[in-house]
Amino acid sequence: MEHEEAVIIERIKKKAQVRRLRKAQKLAARMQVAPDGSKTFLRFSQSERLEHQVLIVTFTILAITGLLQRYSANVVIGWIINMVFGGVETLRTLHHLNAAVFILEAFYHLGKILYVWFAQREKGSMWPARQDFGDMLQMIKYNLGLTGERAAFDRFSIEEKVEYWALLWGSVIMILTGLIQWFPTIITQILPGDVIPVSRAIHGWEAVLAVLSVIIWHMYHTVIKEKNKSIFTGTMAEKEMHETHPIEYRRILAAHKFLRKLSAKKSKLSPKEQRPKQQV
Repeated sequence: MEHEEAVIIERIKKKAQVRRLRKAQKLAARMQVAPDGSKTFLRFSQSERLEHQVLIVTFTILAITGLLQRYSANVVIGWIINMVFGGVETLRTLHHLNAAVFILEAFYHLGKILYVWFAQREKGSMWPARQDFGDMLQMIKYNLGLTGERAAFDRFSIEEKVEYWALLWGSVIMILTGLIQWFPTIITQILPGDVIPVSRAIHGWEAVLAVLSVIIWHMYHTVIKEKNKSIFTGTMAEKEMHETHPIEYRRILAAHKFLRKLSAKKSKLSPKEQRPKQQV
C-alpha cells in the first residue's frame, strides 16, 4: 500500500514538473535575442494580429454605415448616402455584410476562449484577478499625485482588461439587437412587436458609445499616450516591455534563466543519466 502511494506521489510530482517545464518554455519563447544582444518580446501571434486587423476593418465600416443610417434624416448625411454610397439600400447591404463577418469573428473568438478554459484548463490572461483592484487604486493614487510609483502590470493592465470585457459585452448587445432588426418577421413571431423599436434604440446608442470610447479612449491610450504598436508588429522592445508590463517581463526572464540552468545541469550528466527512466 505504501509503495503504491509512493508511486502515485512520484507520478504527481513528475506531472507537476512537466507542467512547470512547458510553462517555462512557453514563457521563454516570447523573448527573442538578436545577435547584438538586444531583446524583443513577443506580445501577439500572427493569428491574434490578423484577428485584430479584421476587427478594425469591420468595426470601422459598421460604425460608418450604421451611424449614417441612424442620422440619415440630416440633409448633409442624406446627400452623402446618395452620392457616395448610391442610396440607403447599398449602405444597408454593406452594413449587413460586415455584420456577418463581425459575427463570424465573434464566434471564432468565443471558440478560442472555450479552448483556453476547457482544453488548456486556464482562465486566460484577460480574466479579472484580485491584483487588478490593487492596480486600479495605485493608478488613481498615481494620477492624483499621491504617489510617484506607477502600478506594475502583468501581461495585460487593468485598463486593457476593462476595454476587453467592455468589447465583449458590447459585442453581445450589438449582435443580438442587430439580428432582431435584421430579421424582424422571424423575431416578432416569437417576441412582442415592441422589441423592434427597443432594439433599434439600444443598438443605436450602443453604437454611439462604442465609437466614442474607441476614438476618445482606446486610440488615445494606445496610439497617442503609449505609442503601442505591438498589435501590428507583434513585438515590443525591452525598455517598453519593462516599463509597461514589468511583471510579465520578469516572469519571462525568470523562465529563460530556469531553462538555461536546466540545460546546463543536463549537459553535465552522462549520456546514460540523460536517458529518461523507463516506467514500470
